[in-house]
Amino acid sequence: MLLYSMFLVAQNTMRIHYKDGVKQDILIDQIEYVSFVEKSEPAEEYSLVGTWMWGRTERGYYEVLTFNEDATYLGYDYYMDYGFDTNTYGTYYHNGIMLNLWSNGYGYRRIYRWFVTSLTDNALEVMTQMGSFVYYRVQPGIVTLKVGEQKECEEGCTYVFADGMHVGIEGNKLTGKMPGVSYVQKYNAAENVITAHKVTVE
Repeated sequence: MLLYSMFLVAQNTMRIHYKDGVKQDILIDQIEYVSFVEKSEPAEEYSLVGTWMWGRTERGYYEVLTFNEDATYLGYDYYMDYGFDTNTYGTYYHNGIMLNLWSNGYGYRRIYRWFVTSLTDNALEVMTQMGSFVYYRVQPGIVTLKVGEQKECEEGCTYVFADGMHVGIEGNKLTGKMPGVSYVQKYNAAENVITAHKVTVE
């Protein structure tokens, strides 16, 4: 047992082998804990199709992924610290806990293998080689602001993310700062959910 434990300590990556032959590598230092549960009822299945958004001001960028029914997807990244964006496109394959992305861009093609840890109607949580990320489904409708105009959040809600370039948060109000398209996140305390919203600044 001691020898086995020493061998495990020397490893820094957990490799999962799936029945379809796919392998998934997860960095051990990204895992808080692993638990095993028995489910008597099948879990409710939610669709991945739609637009999802992740963003962190401390990391300096946000990402928008749109999954289409024909197994194609579009990716958009906006780097707030530098004021520029990038676009990718490709195909994806989602089967249970596996989400594989084949990403195409100018002069390259990459494959990303993600581990889906949670999928609800509103949130997509994935474990990647870069760590854990939670994407929120972009809600229908577009919030429209003029430069300098403010929009207060509804009662019981709080704006928790804006890019700070096109849209800012002042108090609990969105402020249009620069013309363009952006995304924000809003926390609803009563429902304990975060939603993402597209914003156009004119």
